[in-house]
Amino acid sequence: MTTNDSPVVVGVDGSPGADAALAWALDEARSRQASARLVYGFGRDLTYGSMAIYGNLAVPELPHVKAIARRQLAAAATQAQTLAPDVVVTTHDYADDAVAALLEESEHASTVALGSRHLGAIGSAVLGSVGAAVSARAACPVVVVRGPAALPAESAAVVVGVAAREDSEATLAYGFDFARRRSLPLHAVLCWHLDLLAEMMWRSEPPAPARVETWLLEALAGWREKYPDVEVHSAVVREHPVAGLIAASNAQHLLVVGTRGRHALAGTLLGSVSQGVLHHATCPVAVVPSSAG
Repeated sequence: MTTNDSPVVVGVDGSPGADAALAWALDEARSRQASARLVYGFGRDLTYGSMAIYGNLAVPELPHVKAIARRQLAAAATQAQTLAPDVVVTTHDYADDAVAALLEESEHASTVALGSRHLGAIGSAVLGSVGAAVSARAACPVVVVRGPAALPAESAAVVVGVAAREDSEATLAYGFDFARRRSLPLHAVLCWHLDLLAEMMWRSEPPAPARVETWLLEALAGWREKYPDVEVHSAVVREHPVAGLIAASNAQHLLVVGTRGRHALAGTLLGSVSQGVLHHATCPVAVVPSSAG
């Protein structure tokens, strides 16, 4: 049954990473009571940077590329019907590159789901570039399935990277809504700047200033009231945000981070860490634009 007009969009290309993204997107569509929209973007610019993907081989003719796209979409739609027969699935192919296609789709989607590269092949590198570009520029949250989502039975949580800045509201809104729909606890993590003298082992690591702990608790207070059924934990850690959030999200269900915005409290380093965690996290990563809240 579909009651949400904004679909969950998933990029399809026939790779194992895209298959994992499809499974994640179907679960999310069911959770949102939304449809799933399978998208394949193909274009004539078959290059990666300045390098031709096909090397010295002849570039495939457009009708042949389009036929491949439609076969991939049909196979993915069949797979989706098997995995989630209760989710309405639509497909669309674009005679444009994948980044442009997915950015256009993000204007009307609730979420865009993408697979992640794990191999060193050219195709995997291209998929990685798509994930990086779309997550940085999409109009809606983008989830890159970096690894499997840990199960609630494994004490998994939704980890939200909180930056002391105004646009963390969108990140928290996404994290709390996701945690509520999935009946998961939420762990809010704020990474405070490193103590360089402690890093050089010239002195012990001092705790983060009390005002930072207080600010985080105050930032979460309104969300606790709005989502009383969500179990909330919070922590301030002295660590670079990429390393700190990767450690906090190990064996968790989802890591949520925001895009760069203006800081409201000097001293935090979260900034734009999405690209860093996208390269190293081992669970799905949601990148939330500041306008998504």
